Amino acid sequence: MKTQYEYDSAMVQAIARSRRYGQQKQVHIYHVVAEQTIDVDILERRHKRGDGITTVNSTMKLPKAPGAAKERTRLIENKRGQVALVPRSWLKDRAKRKILDVDAELKSFTSLINFESNSAYDDE
Repeated sequence: MKTQYEYDSAMVQAIARSRRYGQQKQVHIYHVVAEQTIDVDILERRHKRGDGITTVNSTMKLPKAPGAAKERTRLIENKRGQVALVPRSWLKDRAKRKILDVDAELKSFTSLINFESNSAYDDE
């Protein structure tokens, strides 16, 4: 997908297909990615959030983010091995890193491919 709008539209459509009229059971949406692949790069670049998300059974505490603007994300792992997708600005804030239970130096899940910082598709 060439633009952020196209990516967001495709995600909304995929989620809408799983939520049917009259649905009574809870629906979970999973983003499956393998470490050290381009899938992680795409997830971090395209998935804009103002809050963080974790796995279904995770006990990781996330900072409150009321009305936060959506921004690029980073896939992180805390000291207990729990994984979350969080806004990048949270990792610059010492108090939020403490809540997340992560160090300033984080493990990298991304591939060896480095996207240019001024990509044509960054914030479309």
